[in-house]
Amino acid sequence: MLNELHQLSVTLASHNIKQQGWHHQYKPLPNGACYRIWLGDDGAVADVELMSKDLVKDCRKFGNNQGTFPAFNIAPLYRVTSDEDKRYYDALYKGEQELDVNYLQSICTADNWSVKLRNKIPRCLRTQIPNTPEESAIAALMKITASLDIGVLRSTLEQQVWKKLPGDIKTHLPLLIHKGNEKRQPEDDSGSISIILDLINWRKFEYPIANENTTRQVNDWLFANEDDLQPETSDQLDAFGSPYAEFKDIMPSVRLVPGFEVALRSMFHEQMCQFRYGKADGGSFPINKANRDTLKTSLEWIVEPDNENVTWRRIDKDAMLFVYPNRVPKILPKFAALFGNTENHKDSITRFEKVAEDFIATLNGFETKQKPENIHVFALQQMSPAVSKRARVVFSRNLSPSGLINAANEWQQGCHNLPPIARIESITPFPLNISKIANKVWKRDGTRADGKSEVKLIRYYQGMELLLDKPMPSRIMRITRGVTANSLGLVLFVGDNLPRGRNVVKDAIRAEIGDLFPLLGLLLYKSGITKEDYMQDTAYSIGQLLKISDELHALYCEIKRDGEVPPQLAGNSVFVTASETPAQAVALLCTRMIPYIAWADQYRRQGKEKSGLAVWYMRQYGALMPQLHQSLTENIRFGDLEKAQLFIGYLADLPKLTNK
Repeated sequence: MLNELHQLSVTLASHNIKQQGWHHQYKPLPNGACYRIWLGDDGAVADVELMSKDLVKDCRKFGNNQGTFPAFNIAPLYRVTSDEDKRYYDALYKGEQELDVNYLQSICTADNWSVKLRNKIPRCLRTQIPNTPEESAIAALMKITASLDIGVLRSTLEQQVWKKLPGDIKTHLPLLIHKGNEKRQPEDDSGSISIILDLINWRKFEYPIANENTTRQVNDWLFANEDDLQPETSDQLDAFGSPYAEFKDIMPSVRLVPGFEVALRSMFHEQMCQFRYGKADGGSFPINKANRDTLKTSLEWIVEPDNENVTWRRIDKDAMLFVYPNRVPKILPKFAALFGNTENHKDSITRFEKVAEDFIATLNGFETKQKPENIHVFALQQMSPAVSKRARVVFSRNLSPSGLINAANEWQQGCHNLPPIARIESITPFPLNISKIANKVWKRDGTRADGKSEVKLIRYYQGMELLLDKPMPSRIMRITRGVTANSLGLVLFVGDNLPRGRNVVKDAIRAEIGDLFPLLGLLLYKSGITKEDYMQDTAYSIGQLLKISDELHALYCEIKRDGEVPPQLAGNSVFVTASETPAQAVALLCTRMIPYIAWADQYRRQGKEKSGLAVWYMRQYGALMPQLHQSLTENIRFGDLEKAQLFIGYLADLPKLTNK
């Protein structure tokens, strides 16, 4: 990741884009609710309030895993576990129950502040932020908390919660009570509340503690203190050619999104690979302090919330995509959205075609001096456990704008490499969604077979490889083999049920086919097989033959058996055989279809309501059978790409016939 970020830092510097740098020990507060605890000069809690989301974003906390200040986590004051008490809590919280203070006090008996928490809170209260001026608000707060007794903190906090509870139950009830699980130990099931300490008498200072200006002041003091502690420079150079003096500080980390914090580089000396070149920790990849800060701020710039779908996108809970050009115009195209977007089958605006159209129009609309010469794409995968903050680059490419545009256009052509399919709307998938489609395993009843056991036929970044690279034939074959095997049950279910009626197959299942078939069309296209060619081939034709047989069998059951259709239609029953030994399947099908074809030949002469449909099916047979007679041999076997064509042919519309 360091090389990718170094290139980004050069780009930002060349455009004079300066990102607010934050000290590596000065961390943002967690997302979610955060309470401001106002302390008096004596350390007693004078007030408590829920902070706005914007104010939470403006505040930070200093420290490490041992303790942070002035913000840290506590637990609700009490814990309830009985169903009756939980129901009362829920009714009270939702406003369905009047507050009965006496009853509420009667259930608040189990102290929820464990020994572990009582040991942690004093460490947070005693944490000292270095280099703070004595006359500052933060210094005054540290003097108060340095001698603050945890018992005083808890008792006065409880007084304020009871005092304010009647006025705003929804805000203050979570501070008072945690709904616990009676099967778990209290110390392992105490809940968590984020708080920040502040001064009730802050007006004698310029700003309160929980304030954007105070946050920036503290950050400046921390950086100034760090400058004073810098080691003397030497004649050594770091990895990027800058003056370097060895020091032992670990690489800084950045919280990309909630639940995903990553260190710029893992340098733990207990990992033996660190000693590959006889160095460990900072010496294994020397980077001076200035360059570390620059890389950190570059990563913070690319992952800004306003840049979502522009320069970054979350792929999964433990993976992220980053895209940036070497020239940064005032308005950036939505680079990341081209690789993955929030798809909505009913909203054409969010589909790949529209996103690609807007992206290409924006990119082509730039003046020559603004248009980027290259675009860098890389994906970051978090490594377990998440607390290690380790991640690795699993995908990295440098592209030209024209190359990316051509790739997007070719992607659409590949996904459109399909004949019409009635009652199925084909949706062009985004590259990052390819793995989600390919990894689904289906049963023959139209339900998922993978369940909670995720199948990983391909990884998300392989969808980007399909978009950007010229894939190796062996890789295309492997993906096609896995996709056809995983989706066989789905195709069998849909093919067997579509002839039974318009509403038999649910919309959600139709949508799955609408996702799957563009992938099959793309894989064929990437193999140099277009629909104009494969629609004339044996595999596709056999798929059509099975479809005609199912349609005719269903018509026979509707007319002759009053709609009583057997569990499996004739063509569907030989589909698996057709995918392995097509000649045997066709021979078996011909035997099974004899009575239905004979009935159709009689029925078409009777001039009934659906006699014309029987005529049409007979004509379809007449068009297909001579073609198969010429191409089908007894020893023919289908490969992976032919199976994909068979799948498509089985559900594709039958051709229009012009000659009687």
